[in-house]
Amino acid sequence: MNVLDIILIVAAICYGISGYRQGFLIGALGVAGLIGGGLAGAWLAPVVLDKYEPSLRVSLVALGIVLAGAFLGQALGAALGAALRSRVTWRPAHFVDATAGAALSIAAMLVVAWILGSAVANARFGDVSTTVRGSRVLATVDEIVPPFGSQAVQAFGRVVDPSLFPRYLAPFEAERIAPAQPPAAGVLKDPDIRRAGRSVVRVTGVALECSRSLEGSGFVYAPNRVMTNAHVVAGVSAPRVETREGRRYHARVVSYDPERDVAVLAVPDLPLAPVPLDEGAKPGDEGAVLGYPGNGPFTAGAARVRSEQALRGPDIYGNQQVTREVFSLYAKVRPGNSGGPLVSTEGHVTGLVFAASVEDGSTGYALTAEEVAGNARAGVNAREPVSTGGCS
Repeated sequence: MNVLDIILIVAAICYGISGYRQGFLIGALGVAGLIGGGLAGAWLAPVVLDKYEPSLRVSLVALGIVLAGAFLGQALGAALGAALRSRVTWRPAHFVDATAGAALSIAAMLVVAWILGSAVANARFGDVSTTVRGSRVLATVDEIVPPFGSQAVQAFGRVVDPSLFPRYLAPFEAERIAPAQPPAAGVLKDPDIRRAGRSVVRVTGVALECSRSLEGSGFVYAPNRVMTNAHVVAGVSAPRVETREGRRYHARVVSYDPERDVAVLAVPDLPLAPVPLDEGAKPGDEGAVLGYPGNGPFTAGAARVRSEQALRGPDIYGNQQVTREVFSLYAKVRPGNSGGPLVSTEGHVTGLVFAASVEDGSTGYALTAEEVAGNARAGVNAREPVSTGGCS
């Protein structure tokens, strides 16, 4: 139990007392208004703010919209409930009304706290996000809320979180960051890593559904085949890849897996040598994260595998919880690195970079080569373009 849990318990007691005094009718309609207003705000925030670039200001405005909707809905519902309660005159009914009102008020407060907590938990708000993620109270509510409730706050969470990474961790799942020695900077001079870097490309496209330009990284793993993240090409119908020399090629998505967050692009006549996948990496191994962070120039960053773990989190659309086999890395991973390779000192791809830690700036995550091997095989044989769904 942390400080937030204590605050939530005190708030629950206060709401319970208030709900007892108000009664069920006022509380029920107030609860309906509070939850309905909060969910309406969670739906409205992405619609209103979708055209603005992600930033802390946009995140705060989004949170404000949800709170305003919740408070307004509660006020309207309570006013209607008061009008109805004034017509109840039988005294025993008042006790039942008061007790039920207390329970409803507590439930409503916890649901709204869960809506806000779910959005903040995986956002990059430093200690605030860490505290929210460690809340036992919110974790308990999260287990009770049905799946459609989690989906309702997914779009809102994407507005609150100013990063461009997908949510890689369940909202109230503890992040496990194993201690490790920093990777040696000299690893970037390894000739095999440098050779592999020639096969790393920039991936760009426009998701017409949300009028958003997307960019990330990818690597050639088979002739005319590029692997990247699904969230890099989500909603994109005509992606393009660009080599380090600036040559651009039209591509088509022939394999798309939003659960694992893996996509394969077919790029005809791509004159780059494939880099083989290697499933033999283990904790402690050094290597490099290669890609185009910030949509800037090609960059190589030293990396060390901290640990291998089964990471439970949402798919790129937040529709369901999935478990992925990943490497936790001692590496600096930034937006734009998504879809790039984790390369070993033998010049082989041992992982597919897909996320950065919300807690620690020196920790990133890569899907293991074993996790993406099935996607790689399917992508080699695929010829026809497939749907890339909607914006993630």
